[in-house]
Amino acid sequence: MISIPIGQWELVPWFAGVFCLIPIIWLVISILLCVWVYRDAESRGMSGVLWLIIVLIAGIIGLIVYLVVRKEKPIGPAPAPVTRMCPNCGRSIPPEVKFCPHCGKELA
Repeated sequence: MISIPIGQWELVPWFAGVFCLIPIIWLVISILLCVWVYRDAESRGMSGVLWLIIVLIAGIIGLIVYLVVRKEKPIGPAPAPVTRMCPNCGRSIPPEVKFCPHCGKELA
């Protein structure tokens, strides 16, 4: 029978505690990563739920695929549609019309 000195038994609970924490830390990091992917995809106009599921299933490979295929982030709000004024009646009209919808005057 092999005898183990008493001093070495003191390390066993410490190692067991560390090995139990590793999966918990991994789970917390995975959840935070999934939340980040969901929010980032939604902010870029992509399906956040789809990418969340992909990263959950594929793990780090799914994250790498997301980082490769994600769209550019919109810089700001979309510009307001430009309108112009009818020279005859003074109302605002869309820029693409050839006749004023209000007074019927032909526009240049």
